[in-house]
Amino acid sequence: MEEITIRYWSPHGRQEETKFHREHSKIDLIMRAAKRIDLSDVRMCTSLQTLDLSHNMLEELDLTPLTGCSLLKQLRIRSNHLTRLDLWPLLDCMSLSEIDISENRLQNLDLSPVFLRSSVRADSSVVLSADALLHYVFTQDELNRRFQLVRGDGAPWTAHPVIIWMEYADLAHRIEWNSIKKRIDSLLCMMTEDNWFGVQRGLLSGLGMEELAGFDGNPKQLLKGTDGNMSFKDARRVVFDNAIELLEEQLENGGPTLFLDTDRMRETRASKLIPGIAERRKQEVEEVILPVKGSKVNLETLWMTHYGFEILKALRLDLTTNLEGLHIVRTSFEELGMEIQTQKASTVSPAYPVTVSRSMYLHSLNYIQGKYD
Repeated sequence: MEEITIRYWSPHGRQEETKFHREHSKIDLIMRAAKRIDLSDVRMCTSLQTLDLSHNMLEELDLTPLTGCSLLKQLRIRSNHLTRLDLWPLLDCMSLSEIDISENRLQNLDLSPVFLRSSVRADSSVVLSADALLHYVFTQDELNRRFQLVRGDGAPWTAHPVIIWMEYADLAHRIEWNSIKKRIDSLLCMMTEDNWFGVQRGLLSGLGMEELAGFDGNPKQLLKGTDGNMSFKDARRVVFDNAIELLEEQLENGGPTLFLDTDRMRETRASKLIPGIAERRKQEVEEVILPVKGSKVNLETLWMTHYGFEILKALRLDLTTNLEGLHIVRTSFEELGMEIQTQKASTVSPAYPVTVSRSMYLHSLNYIQGKYD
């Protein structure tokens, strides 16, 4: 078997080296008193599944050589002296499921490149961040399972992990639009169709246009016509215009209006959407038929409408109610000149409305139940 050489340096500057067969699935460099390490040859380890650099004195670490390690599952860098770590070289490590970087000196960590597939164990003192478009991909419970924080003494941290969702205007102060677009594109390529609605909410909110974040379709369409040569300001303008055009089409096709903020649209080019939104919001309620079985009423389809969302939220109702609750709901809508239709049913578990995608339906249910951070 062909061998690779990994060189590392002690705190006194002394160079050491160790050899591994390139076909090995595990590389273990625990407790080598390494202050610096050169992983260059690891790029040839196409069978590598575990890399363990724990219990050293590493002050810096370049993960770029791991880019081609597509089978890598576990990365352990526990108990070192790292003050910063760039995880973006791990973007294409599709099998990477576990990262342990606890007991280091990190102040902050961008989780974006590993957010979708890896569990991360880090110190409770680390400020965790991720791209805004990832905000609604996981519920708070899922975030708790994926990102585990530990105290300085190694004990579990009982509080929920707090993630700073990075807005793209802030990123634009540090990097060019070309780099921002590459980040966005790389993350969008990993999304499933069920993620689409939450991703467009995060993306548009992260670009400072939350009022338009009700597009029920493929978020890649929002970036049509943008390229790396644009400034952030110009790219943002293109996305804004794309969102308006896509929402116009959505309204014409009888699509949803939930999460569209007409008050914030009034002073923008999006004001042209307001008449269509107002008309469509009335139609949404007219199309709703609530299933009733005995004394139980399912309100899910009503929650998917703008007026339903606002009224049910104000009434502090859940996804289902009883006949008394239904009477209160009907009275509230009658005051707005609207009527709620019901229908006796053998079940109170309705299919999501045909005007709403499965992605939007699932996202909205999670949002209504307060499952996002």
